[in-house]
Amino acid sequence: MTLKKEKPKNRTVYYFRCEFAKIEGVAVKDTLETMTKSAWLKLNSTEERTFYIGEERSVVGMKLSSRKAKLSYGNRDCTLFSVGLYEEGASANTINKPSKASAELEAGTYDAPIDQEFLDGEGFVCIFGNHLIMSPAATFRASVINGFLSSLIEKGGYVKESNVMDIQQVADIDVVKTIEDEGVSNIVVNAVSYLSTLEYIKRIDPKEKISGKLQKITKMVKGVLDVLRDDDTDAEILEKEGLNAKVVISHDGRTSGNDADIGQEHAKDTAKLLASTNVGGYVITTKSGTKLTNEDTVLKHTVKVKRHGKSVDRDKMWLKLVESLEAYEREGILEQ
Repeated sequence: MTLKKEKPKNRTVYYFRCEFAKIEGVAVKDTLETMTKSAWLKLNSTEERTFYIGEERSVVGMKLSSRKAKLSYGNRDCTLFSVGLYEEGASANTINKPSKASAELEAGTYDAPIDQEFLDGEGFVCIFGNHLIMSPAATFRASVINGFLSSLIEKGGYVKESNVMDIQQVADIDVVKTIEDEGVSNIVVNAVSYLSTLEYIKRIDPKEKISGKLQKITKMVKGVLDVLRDDDTDAEILEKEGLNAKVVISHDGRTSGNDADIGQEHAKDTAKLLASTNVGGYVITTKSGTKLTNEDTVLKHTVKVKRHGKSVDRDKMWLKLVESLEAYEREGILEQ
């Protein structure tokens, strides 16, 4: 019997940068890469590198490695690791193979073998200094990996550093150029989607930093909901009562002069800010009619990797991440 040739799996690769807030009394001397390696080696068992993230799920640091990256100024080491997401004691669902003899199907369950858990998703990361090239699984966001890194270095002895660490997604430079060239007509923020993604990020990584202007946008969205509430929480309004609200920031193209130019720059800055964050629920419309959402604005690309069960081959995925790092360095993106 001829075996069916297995097709490679698509994985999305994202680029993030880590920065450390400058706070009096906190001197950050090492890069995120250095702290990650040090903490990982200090926490030398998988149990020590397992962190609960809520909803009965945990994320575990699985394997750490290093590779040589071929950069324009010579070969340099970069650090690679993988993380796994699982729900302790959870069973997997199964169904019988569809057949002409069956009119209906029932979902069954299957328990994991003793001392094993079903893997709900696997994420892969390449760190070079404070640059992160990562591919989270479809089952969890990049914020799970960011939260893992924060918990890892904190537990590994870098408590102050973890409190000032800020990992931010990088916007696609072509999208930023589009915003600059075409200008901004309006930005529409959907309260349900925006607050849901923000709440998810904060739940997974409580230390996630929110910039000042993003805090203002959040207050604006919550302020609209204040009109609808008695003593209800945001969740009660959005989920139980089924109400929603939209905040629209628009620029009147009929105006002209210095003040109008200043207003347009404010609109552009707000659009670029949203484009560089992990939050969703917004649509940016340029003056040329181009519409941009969170899926359009972040710097990302898709790679094909050999399958490994429901995940992908770790070493081949790591190779793709190193190749992405090399490409971004050649294109000057790491320095932007």
